[in-house]
Amino acid sequence: MAGAVAGSADPSRDALADRASQIGEAWARDYVRELREQARAPVGAWPGTMREARMRVRSRLAVVLERDRLDELARVANFAARRGWREVCEPDLEP
Repeated sequence: MAGAVAGSADPSRDALADRASQIGEAWARDYVRELREQARAPVGAWPGTMREARMRVRSRLAVVLERDRLDELARVANFAARRGWREVCEPDLEP
């Protein structure tokens, strides 16, 4: 499917959303692993950005996406990453 344009009529729509969620989960795991390798703890709110989410989705899917679809999948990935982050992060006790 490389080079195909994924639009609203694309039957792989749910598969792409599932893949975006997996991308987000892996993003959170990788970020936490990197912090722990530096002897740092995951603390506070998820530090990832939508720009990073778009880049990760774009680089890991073998399809060309319309801007709206890319944004939608980036939101899915970012939400999954935030969810994974909340499972392991410590609260930020500083005001």
